[in-house]
Amino acid sequence: MISQQLKNIYFAVNRYLTLPNHYFNKIKYAVFKNDHLYLHLGSGDDYKPGMINVEGNIAQKKDLWLDFNNGLPFKTNSVSFIFCCHTLEHFYPQQAISVIKEIHRVLKPGSIARIAVPSFDHALEIIQGIHTSKWPRNFEDGKSQAINYLFCEGQHKFAYTFEIFKRFAKEAGFKDQNIFHYSKEFGIAPKKYGKVTISEDDVPDSLVVELTKE
Repeated sequence: MISQQLKNIYFAVNRYLTLPNHYFNKIKYAVFKNDHLYLHLGSGDDYKPGMINVEGNIAQKKDLWLDFNNGLPFKTNSVSFIFCCHTLEHFYPQQAISVIKEIHRVLKPGSIARIAVPSFDHALEIIQGIHTSKWPRNFEDGKSQAINYLFCEGQHKFAYTFEIFKRFAKEAGFKDQNIFHYSKEFGIAPKKYGKVTISEDDVPDSLVVELTKE
């Protein structure tokens, strides 16, 4: 694993290196109308065909190399669906709220964003001995494993319960009745959103939330 100190340096510089891409695509999506955009934000090594895979790590396969701290280069009310899996926890709270605001802005009315983050409830179950988490470090006791899971060697900047996520989403513009605790009802069960089917098979311990824009 690359040290978090090196990653912090990379992403601090990356914010400025990706600015030309941001402005180019802002012009591109302003000029060329497309009403059927499907975004995968923070795609990492999970490239999804049929979606616009947006990633800040230049080494990963992607369609757009961007830094979310610069906003999203898409028009307001232009995106049909957004998937964002285990990405927001890498941002500090105010940064995460800013990303969710951008998600709210670009979504078309009636469209959905499906967002997954590590679950604090799962961390509590690790403490109780119901689950274990021995990556990235192998600790024997449950409390240490829970910290290991939540903060991942300092890669994760914040931890989420549904109540915290709901508050952030409301600050970002989503209405209370349009913030749905998907994982409470369905876990990570796959669901079809228009032309794509989404689940979190590789991160089964996720808090999954659906946000619908009015």
